[in-house]
Amino acid sequence: MELDHSTVRALFQAPTATRPLWAPQGRRLAYTVAIPNVEANNTSSEIWILDTERLIAEKLVGGIPGSGPSVSWSPDGDRLAVVESEDQTDRIVLIGLDGTRREIDLALAAHGRLATHAFFRTFAWSPTADRLLYTAYDPAPENPPDPAVNPRNDGDGLGEVERIRLWVHDLGGTEPPRPITSDEFHSGAGVWLRDGQTVMFVSNRSGREEGAVSNLTQPFGIWTTDVAGSSERPLVVGSNAAIAPAPSRDGRRIAFLAAPMMGPHSVNMELTTVDLAGGHPRSLTSGLDRSVDTEAPPAPAPDGSWIVPVMDGMRNALMQARDDRPPTPLALEQPHASLPDVDCHSGEIACVTQAATVPPEVELLSPDGRTRWRSTHQGVECEARPRIWTIECEDGLAIESLALAPAVTPPRGVILWPHGGPHSRTAHEYRPESEAAVRHGFAVVQPNFRGSHGYGIDFVLADRMDLGGGDYADCLAALDSWLATADHDDLPAYITGTSYGGYLTAWAVGHTHRFAAAVAVNAVTNVESFFGQTDIPSWVYWEFGGSPLDQRDLIRDRSPVQHLAGTRTPTLVVHSEEDRRVPIAQGLELHALLLAAGVTTKFVRYPREYHRIAEPAHRVDLISRTLDWFFRHSRNAA
Repeated sequence: MELDHSTVRALFQAPTATRPLWAPQGRRLAYTVAIPNVEANNTSSEIWILDTERLIAEKLVGGIPGSGPSVSWSPDGDRLAVVESEDQTDRIVLIGLDGTRREIDLALAAHGRLATHAFFRTFAWSPTADRLLYTAYDPAPENPPDPAVNPRNDGDGLGEVERIRLWVHDLGGTEPPRPITSDEFHSGAGVWLRDGQTVMFVSNRSGREEGAVSNLTQPFGIWTTDVAGSSERPLVVGSNAAIAPAPSRDGRRIAFLAAPMMGPHSVNMELTTVDLAGGHPRSLTSGLDRSVDTEAPPAPAPDGSWIVPVMDGMRNALMQARDDRPPTPLALEQPHASLPDVDCHSGEIACVTQAATVPPEVELLSPDGRTRWRSTHQGVECEARPRIWTIECEDGLAIESLALAPAVTPPRGVILWPHGGPHSRTAHEYRPESEAAVRHGFAVVQPNFRGSHGYGIDFVLADRMDLGGGDYADCLAALDSWLATADHDDLPAYITGTSYGGYLTAWAVGHTHRFAAAVAVNAVTNVESFFGQTDIPSWVYWEFGGSPLDQRDLIRDRSPVQHLAGTRTPTLVVHSEEDRRVPIAQGLELHALLLAAGVTTKFVRYPREYHRIAEPAHRVDLISRTLDWFFRHSRNAA
């Protein structure tokens, strides 16, 4: 079988609806639709408006450069403010519902580029209608430090020298935008309070930064400042992270997500509330032993409750939580919900819903979770047949896995596809990569091995000090279980993964000959050298109980490059050129040692990419190369 390039391109060029946002006056819902273009290697976006009474959605504007542009409603609900970024130029555009357009000139602004990283991104029209709040970088210095002393290694791409700060632009004045937060720290996730004179925001002012935003056991705190930027004050500050603040509808309380412990870089985040007037924070979800999804802040409802998505197994369950009773799940038709926003008048909920074989769309729900409307932009009819099952391990842990199989029987092979992290998970989400594999005759097995989110904090911590041990055994057990149940014991097996999934791929190559071929993407391969290269060295401290000075024997033993003698699995090594989370030296070392071992291997690097390969042409190229690699080596199974 040869690769069907047109099928792969079509899957990755499907429009994707996301980020619903209610108008302040209710009735109207704005959302964005991202449209990738593989040939041009770019993505443009449209903004759609749903009339929630007539349930009719219409495109307001299209051709916005980039995916997921920042959007904010005016207080009267008659206009939208939108960020457009193209050719190293940022514009803020005010678009009326009648199509009128007014551009705000940022040429005189004293800042650099607007900051659109999801963690710090801020773009909000003030309640008083006369100001816009947004995040932007300090301008790059005309003469950068030469030499640079102790430069920051930031894998999130947030800049070595420039800081992200909150800026205010007066819509009716002639003065340029002004900063309202300190130039010494990254600050963002800004929210207006009801008075229109106070801003609440997130900042890490501890003096300890790792990956800036990718280690949630850093001491992020919630601060306030006045609109003049003259009175920054801590609101919620402690040794653990407090992020994603949102004010209640009555303006008396705030909700935020809090890390209850120091530990791995991704821990169970709890929905927490505190009175703005003072008092002790109160967790509303601690009894769930599950993490609230950190992709969006809590959504306040008009009855005083909060709507949040909670990671429960592979599902993102939409939960309603309040101070006076335990949180309760809403019954949704699709198993995975994210990015909720609640109408402050009707209590209706807008969110993005999906499943492993149902592409994401914006969905409108009644307050009790019943579907009223769902968008139809993706247009992909999935051919994969899903199966979710659980196996019991000898040590008592239950490992849940997702398999996607083609209709053809038997499949041409099965791909073991472990997720990253390790404290991430395989969620009930649609992935065009998996669908592309299924359409080319492969089954895909994705286990939530020990260490995965969604199964409680004890499960998250279950692979500490044992990377490549129990979690690797869980992956093989899931693969064997699927093969036995599907009665396909003789199928060739393949393995691929990214980041920690790449680690497990490289580990497998050195520990078994059962895989016909492997593809390791942005893989951790030598933990000892990784410690000095990555922007999150605390990952090593936590997962191995210390630095290479303290735990050298364990760290070397659990580094995949130490186990490549005798390997014979054809292995494609892929790495992002600008990756600082797992720097490219990790991939180059793996490739060099595979060559030295006489193994069939190639190395592919993607320019401009950070830890996540995001450009449309690169995403298509990666899955195409992966499947082609498996085609070429389909007869190498042991």
